[in-house]
Amino acid sequence: GHSEGEYISLGWHERDDLAVCVDYLRGLGRISSIALWGRSMGAFTALLHSDRDPTIAGIVLDSPFVSLSRLAEELAASYVKVPAWTVR
Repeated sequence: GHSEGEYISLGWHERDDLAVCVDYLRGLGRISSIALWGRSMGAFTALLHSDRDPTIAGIVLDSPFVSLSRLAEELAASYVKVPAWTVR
């Protein structure tokens, strides 16, 4: 939320952060099932994590990325100002 940085990994590294949170909850011994909810990049992060953790009971995805290539085009257009064909 409030962290700053020069780049984002679009959920790739954030899935490791999520794994730490899930492991912490499981380590409490009071949690029987874990479901994930994410919006936008958080939704994609939830997808990436649940792909490698089959014990996740369910996921709610609010507006995940439609496709990586479309996202790259949108990011390039809004941040870098390069023609869309350069990222296709």
